[in-house]
Amino acid sequence: MMDSIDKDILNFIQREVPLEREPFAAIGRELGIGGDEVIRRIEALKRGRVIRQISAIFDTRVLGYESSLVAATIPAARLNEGAKAVN
Repeated sequence: MMDSIDKDILNFIQREVPLEREPFAAIGRELGIGGDEVIRRIEALKRGRVIRQISAIFDTRVLGYESSLVAATIPAARLNEGAKAVN
């Protein structure tokens, strides 16, 4: 079960992960705990499937990508045909 520190960690990493040599120590300093404790809690949240991954989010438009989100209902027998159509 998550406590208030877990929630604070989630809120912090949702906003940003500091770009420095020891980012978890920096998060810990902000929250009044050690960096090792931050790592331990994040690992527990990952094991509990509260966190799926921690990764960068970039602006695809700035990078020149064009994308769209598409949803479709396709019969199982035609999945390959559907995949070819969108790719």
